[in-house]
Amino acid sequence: MKRFVKLTMLVLFITSMAFSQKVALVTLYVDKYIDYSKATAEARASYQERTLADDPNFDLRPLLEEFYETFKKDFVKDFPFDIIDEKHIIETDLYKAYSGLEGVEDTDSVDIYQENIKDRFIAIDGYNVLLSGGNMLRSWRTEAHLLEMFPEADGVMFVYMHYQFEPKIAIGGMGNAGMRAFINIDLFNKEAKKVFKMEEYATSKKSVPLINGVPIMTSEKILPLCENATERLLEDLEKELPKLVKKVDKKF
Repeated sequence: MKRFVKLTMLVLFITSMAFSQKVALVTLYVDKYIDYSKATAEARASYQERTLADDPNFDLRPLLEEFYETFKKDFVKDFPFDIIDEKHIIETDLYKAYSGLEGVEDTDSVDIYQENIKDRFIAIDGYNVLLSGGNMLRSWRTEAHLLEMFPEADGVMFVYMHYQFEPKIAIGGMGNAGMRAFINIDLFNKEAKKVFKMEEYATSKKSVPLINGVPIMTSEKILPLCENATERLLEDLEKELPKLVKKVDKKF
């Protein structure tokens, strides 16, 4: 009897493993435009030009890569599904050629859009920068295309990071400002329906002075704030992610 029970349990375990759900991680990138929406109009005007500039000193790639390594090593195991092997995704010819803009007839607009994507986002090597949903040039949904591209996947996951200027203004516009690091995870099921969305953030302990609401900040000063905020975010996620992923729709 005991042997029968053990054998039954083994069969159930193997069966559950055989039918475990699989998700394709289809993009992982960081937005190098700092969100200054909380700053004064003067500060936004000042830093929009600087943020758009191609400043080699402002390199967020090491922070993105640090997050990616932590994601693979520590976070993936918390999800109630398997992540499809990265090589299978990024080495698929259809994926390599996919921009999310297929079928758009206005080639000039496509060129401008792709140039903006190239200037603004940094992706992990091999991955394309892909935005979920529609965009200004087309209405179809990227996730639906990717699910067709990878029929073995039960879902697709978009992961991206961004940063936001966080002012703490005292009387007369004087004070200090820190940085918030955000991680976003969007998960879509086989029907291209969003079943999980997560946006978590952490604010840097480090800060820079504000004068009349405008931060005294160069690229060399922005980067340490981003580093500090990212470090704190990773620490928070290590504790909170197992709780957060429980929100994944069981119908997924």
